[in-house]
Amino acid sequence: MSDLHARSRWFAIGLAWLLLLSMLSVVAATRFDVEEQPVQVQLLPPAGGAPVDSPEGTIALAGQPGQDVVARLRFQLPPVDRAQSRWVIRLARNPVRQLWLQRGPWQSVHRDFFHPAASEGLMPAAFVLPLPIDWAGETELLLHARGDIRTTLRPRLMREAPALRLGQRAVGFDSAIYAGLFVLALVALALYSSAREYAFLALFGCTTVALLLLAGENGHLYALPGAQALALWQGEGLWALEMLFCATALQMLMRYADLRDGMTRATRWVDGYCLGLAALAALSLLDLATLHAVLQQLVTWAWFGTGIACAVVLGGAARRGVPMAWPVLLLTMLSSLAMAIRYASALGLVGDDLWPRHGYELAFAATTAMVTIGLVSRIGEYRDQRDHARLARLDTERRMARESARSELTLALQTRLRSLAPGDIEWTAFHLLLEHLLPQVPVHAAAVWAHGYHGRDLLLVEPSELKQDLHDQLAGRTLSLKRQASTPVPLQQHVAGHPEPMMEAVLPLPIRAPGWGVLLLQRAGSEGFTTQELDLAGEFARLAVLHADETLAAVQLRRSAELDALTGSFNRRSIDQWMARMFTDAHRNQRPLSLLFIDIDHFKSINDQHGHSAGDHCLREVALALRQGLDANDVLGRYGGEEFVVLLPERGGADAREIGERLRAAVERALIQWKTTQVPLTVSVGVATRLERESTPAAAIERADKALYAAKRGGRNCVHVAPAVFS
Repeated sequence: MSDLHARSRWFAIGLAWLLLLSMLSVVAATRFDVEEQPVQVQLLPPAGGAPVDSPEGTIALAGQPGQDVVARLRFQLPPVDRAQSRWVIRLARNPVRQLWLQRGPWQSVHRDFFHPAASEGLMPAAFVLPLPIDWAGETELLLHARGDIRTTLRPRLMREAPALRLGQRAVGFDSAIYAGLFVLALVALALYSSAREYAFLALFGCTTVALLLLAGENGHLYALPGAQALALWQGEGLWALEMLFCATALQMLMRYADLRDGMTRATRWVDGYCLGLAALAALSLLDLATLHAVLQQLVTWAWFGTGIACAVVLGGAARRGVPMAWPVLLLTMLSSLAMAIRYASALGLVGDDLWPRHGYELAFAATTAMVTIGLVSRIGEYRDQRDHARLARLDTERRMARESARSELTLALQTRLRSLAPGDIEWTAFHLLLEHLLPQVPVHAAAVWAHGYHGRDLLLVEPSELKQDLHDQLAGRTLSLKRQASTPVPLQQHVAGHPEPMMEAVLPLPIRAPGWGVLLLQRAGSEGFTTQELDLAGEFARLAVLHADETLAAVQLRRSAELDALTGSFNRRSIDQWMARMFTDAHRNQRPLSLLFIDIDHFKSINDQHGHSAGDHCLREVALALRQGLDANDVLGRYGGEEFVVLLPERGGADAREIGERLRAAVERALIQWKTTQVPLTVSVGVATRLERESTPAAAIERADKALYAAKRGGRNCVHVAPAVFS
């Protein structure tokens, strides 16, 4: 609706401007009676032949550089009447370099189109050559003219007062046109600064060149302070302006007709044509006398070709429904006709009154105004396109940021979880979830609440200072949240009981039953979460649960490969790897290391008396008793059958013997029941300590094994240390 109001406002402004311009032009062009005396014109050939009468009363300049034209003017002056203004010869202000009257020794003031005198004012309208006030009767004088551009002079004899009134009328007309074009140029520049559409910049360039061209054609440009340097090019400068105007007008209409978006063959031809016009404009400024006549003809053909090209472009635009294309096409054709009349007036084919000489200016201004209205009516379209492009760019940036956050979360889950202990995996996964989600989905508070997830209950809150408040809120909503966790879709709702408006989103966590969990997001205000935000939060929650499950599964798989399935201690392959690694580290760091070989006494008799199931049960109970007697850094493994190995880092022989005794006593005290029968068990222990030169476990294993057999031979249920026995 705002776009429609803006278009209507600009359209009304444009129509009001056109109406005002038309009224000023009509007022300025209002005819009034002018008392004139007939003037007989005779052209004097340069070679000195007989004078030639000019039936039309005109003086033609062929446009040859340095050519002077002399004409004899004959007229009858009434008796002197000092109550009225003096008589003057008035000529239209055509581009001539020198113009003056002569009668014997008397000469009038000299006039120059490109160097206006200060007495002519800032906007001279015509050449006014005053005659002596005391002249009367039959009068004959010579008119001298020199010019480089083909034109025609029509001398008119009238009183000075009406001549000045005619000038004021022309000045008023030109001022209205200049003011209109100046305003249109400012409007185009302002529209470009707000819409950033190159069509308005092309309109500004065309309007500016048109303003310079009209001021140059009327001779007003050379009267401006600081613009006298333009007179150096004289007629060639006017040709350059005309060719630049043709190029800029055609480029502006191409933008207006939306033909710049796709480069077609016709577009390239038009661009080439415009470049050619610009090249001819530059060539004109070189002031090459040999090309003078050619350039003068090319200017005419440039106007003709530009008019045809503009008609073709606007015709296509009108068929495609470009706003205001039909009125612009009509005004362009009217401008072409007015320009042709202007050339005819300059050549003396029609009169040199106001409308023939200046009507094309009004047509130019009206056409430019109509193009402006048409472009303004498309501002809404430009704005929609710009907003659509901006929203698309923002959406792309948002998607890229979210995709980057998703990738970063995946990488963090993969790298961080694999190095954690099983008890820290779930908490770390959900912490990473909130850490990467909250920058993408701003919230007041966020929480992950899980029950029975891998046998654990978790509550993680960000920011952490709100944990107690959220815990109190969630404690009374356990049943409702559990029901919501069973639904596959997220739920949005207002937070009840909160002092300020608060929206809440509850997203179920994909946790396997009987466990359940939710991701809770709370945002201040009544504005809820967007679908994109909920999708992103759900995706992050799915990634966190997926990687936590996979990591735990990998841990369990790794442990199943490392552990003995019966006793839960390390198996033979794992304990061998531990021994090799620990012996290497101890040798490199010169630290003590001991190992224990533990064998269950009379284990075969247990299998024989109670069966292999009882034997397996006894192995599990012995492993449990041994594990409970060890520290966290100690390593327990089943070496084979009923034999266990214990690695004791940072311990020498005395400490190892003490630990061996503690383990032996723990097994002896253990109450092992198999069905209704108590099964007494004892173990024999062999102890060996790494020697200073040893970096591999082979020798220590051999000593510990011999110490174990020594304990067996010594009566079992005892501890033997290898150095004490095998020294």
